[in-house]
Amino acid sequence: MRLSELIHEVWKDERVRELKLRKGEVEIVIKVLIDHIIESLLNHRRVKMQGLFTLDVRKAKGRRITSPQSGKHMEIDDYYKIGIKPSRKLDRGLKNLK
Repeated sequence: MRLSELIHEVWKDERVRELKLRKGEVEIVIKVLIDHIIESLLNHRRVKMQGLFTLDVRKAKGRRITSPQSGKHMEIDDYYKIGIKPSRKLDRGLKNLK
């Protein structure tokens, strides 16, 4: 699902319709939420969305690789990546997915 599709689906939700929010307002709220998630990951290295998932920043070790184009050996420095741990409810739902 793309961001525009998510905004549209949230806007169509009955709970949002009762609040009489315009689609533009829903878009702003979702974008602010995304900005705060990013900011929290960068500053606190962890975001816990109760009942959905936990995101955390993990350090990955650098390694030595061979370039497929040139065949030269290259060193990749240590870097950071995002880890995701689904909530129990989401994890159970994923296991039942077929």
